[in-house]
Amino acid sequence: MGLHDEIDPAIRRLAAGETLFAAGDETRGFFEVRTGRVRLMRFGADGRETALFTAGPGERFAEASLFAARYHCDAIALSDAMVACFPRAACLARLNDDAPARFDLTADLARQVMMLRSRLTLRDIRSARERVLAFLVAEAGDDGRTVAFGGSLREIASAIGLTPEAFYRTLARLESEGAIERKAGRIALT
Repeated sequence: MGLHDEIDPAIRRLAAGETLFAAGDETRGFFEVRTGRVRLMRFGADGRETALFTAGPGERFAEASLFAARYHCDAIALSDAMVACFPRAACLARLNDDAPARFDLTADLARQVMMLRSRLTLRDIRSARERVLAFLVAEAGDDGRTVAFGGSLREIASAIGLTPEAFYRTLARLESEGAIERKAGRIALT
């Protein structure tokens, strides 16, 4: 059984652009997106936005807040969304009493660490072209060629540390070179 099985969540509806929580807010628990998309982000002293994670339907986020007094980032709805909030106290009690729930949380956090390390590696690649190609190779599905995405290209650009304009130009260049094919909701390596 998972961490959030048998815990009644509070349901919250968010309008696009609405903040679910902000850095510094007292933690209430972790969340699961039921509909829509929610982005976790941090803002630097210069106001620059760094995307940490974008959660879509069925994805959990802010699990680490179970072990912190305050949120360390902002969660903002990218679209109209419905999220389930699993209360901190109930989750901690569940983790204390349930080994499979601890395993579920540990496995999920390990996957998130691997994904974040992969994204950090991408951000170290200086060439936009090579960064985009590395992202596509890393994210390719079972066929090893196709990347399907539910969000926007702007979200991908932010996740890999490129401006949307640089990302769009790079995709156009790769397409004109014949390195990729673009269709609605997917990009295929050729």
